[in-house]
Amino acid sequence: MPVVLAAVMINAIPVSLVLPMLPYLGQHYGATPFEVSILFTLMPLVGIIGNPLWGRVSDKLGRRTAMTCTLIGTAVAFMAFAFADSLWALFATRALQGVFHGSNSIALAFIADNTPPKERAKGMGYVFGSMGAGLAIGPSLGGFFMSGATGGDFDHFLPCMVAGGLSLLAGLVVLIFMRDAKKDPAATAGPGKPKPKADFRAIFKTPALLILTAMIFASGFKFNSEQLLYPFWGMSVGWSASQTSYFYSLLSLGFLVTSFGLVGFFTKRFGDEKTVLIASCTDLVCICLFIIFAGSQYAFGLLWMVSFSAPLWGTVLASVISRHAPEGYAGVIQGVTTSTQLSGRIVGTLLAGALTQNFGFRAMYGVLVVLLAFIVFQAWRFVKEGPKQPAVAPSQPPQGKPST
Repeated sequence: MPVVLAAVMINAIPVSLVLPMLPYLGQHYGATPFEVSILFTLMPLVGIIGNPLWGRVSDKLGRRTAMTCTLIGTAVAFMAFAFADSLWALFATRALQGVFHGSNSIALAFIADNTPPKERAKGMGYVFGSMGAGLAIGPSLGGFFMSGATGGDFDHFLPCMVAGGLSLLAGLVVLIFMRDAKKDPAATAGPGKPKPKADFRAIFKTPALLILTAMIFASGFKFNSEQLLYPFWGMSVGWSASQTSYFYSLLSLGFLVTSFGLVGFFTKRFGDEKTVLIASCTDLVCICLFIIFAGSQYAFGLLWMVSFSAPLWGTVLASVISRHAPEGYAGVIQGVTTSTQLSGRIVGTLLAGALTQNFGFRAMYGVLVVLLAFIVFQAWRFVKEGPKQPAVAPSQPPQGKPST
């Protein structure tokens, strides 16, 4: 596990490292603000397709092989981005980065393979925490390499080569030190043992997986919309950009503490399903109170509580999904759900911007209340039904009553 966590953290650094330079880079090549926004979203947009495919590759060829390919491919994509000398070249290389955006879902599948169900949520929390640590380090490095950038004289070659080098380092770490603990049943089935035929369509054939996927979409939707809404709220209470940045770091701290500590504590004490219910209820109450008291800067305390509760239920959902995934297809299921979360992030960002522009930031928080009510209701249903055992492939005889 330490090897996978190290690779996830190292590879998350270049993803966030390049983000601060995109407005400067777009300005240098005459991009409009809308075209700059495309540069921001192109990587996750293409990643929506790439994640399930890489997850399937990891199911067939092993986590180590697939993860090495994604990381080395990401390194090549960032280095190609360094040589881009036109707006269309920037678009093409950002899309290439999205093609190889699959290492995180493979890491989650690796954790699902190698941890017992009771420890799975804790392990997946470590994956998200490692990713969060890398995302927190990246902008600082990006700021360092962008020192003195003023648009016209901005050179993106060095920071992008550093980003590519970091991804290459992560790939080498995985290639040399990572080991697949067990082989995929589908790959080792003998002549007399039919291979499971489940694929991403299993999500639509299994009601529980379909609901969980919708909840994962909601988690991405909520996360990114809040990232956009928070600065607008800060401006509404008179905070400067520096103040907003300072308090934003406190919100990031909540994410890290949750991933590396609270996930394990809550799931061990209450179980996965009850943890999702407790955390989503806390999230809902805090957002409702925030809407009421948003005119005061002290409402930040409510947002700070959300920074603990939101990643708690969002992270544990990945563990719940792994138990409902057909045997031998954890990779493709995690890939599909990761793509679904990316879709939610894109939709949430666009809707938050539109509603804030036309109705103010409170309007989007109202949408989040409705969304959280859905999460709470579904979490209560899973608690009522009780925890489920790991699923088997649909081609095998059913065992027990299917989840609904």
